Amino acid sequence: MTKTDCHADFSPMDLRKRMRAQRRSLSQSKRCQSAFLAARFLYKLIPLLPKNANIGVYLDGFGELPTFVITKFCQKLGYQAYLPITTPNKPLKFAPIMGSISKTPLKKHRLGMYEPVSRLTLSANHMDAIICPLVAVDLEGVRLGMGGGYYDRTFAKTKNCLKIAWCYEFQVVDQLPKQPWDMSVDLIITDQRLIRL
Repeated sequence: MTKTDCHADFSPMDLRKRMRAQRRSLSQSKRCQSAFLAARFLYKLIPLLPKNANIGVYLDGFGELPTFVITKFCQKLGYQAYLPITTPNKPLKFAPIMGSISKTPLKKHRLGMYEPVSRLTLSANHMDAIICPLVAVDLEGVRLGMGGGYYDRTFAKTKNCLKIAWCYEFQVVDQLPKQPWDMSVDLIITDQRLIRL
């Protein structure tokens, strides 16, 4: 499977299964190496963001491209990084990372991911950028997530937030089927390139 494949005919369930298996096949060192390669492109975001920007990011935990480089980038530039908090069938809320991930109290939620226990939350409208997880994304910015709809609901409620896909290059495909509720991203950052849409 290559990035030039058309995946519009695959069922979302089948594509999720294939991409997740490919992510899981990567060694930890390969994941970290890919994250450092992708981090080079984070600096191209600086002209697009205000000083002291609020950046929504997620904790990788299912083989995704590691996000620790994003939190380090935020610390270096004086941006405030936030983590998502889920509520069933609602847009995401965001809680600040308190200095570092290790100092931020976390809990495991029902979907198996970790999220902050903080009650200090902001809506997505207070984020200048949201870097989102995905299983696949196409060259039009259509993303395939895990199926919970959290980011689609969140992006539908945001106005001026930069929506950024963060993934391995192999997760970029030519075309995905788009549903009426699917919300596209503005930028894709991979371990090989930054794609502006």
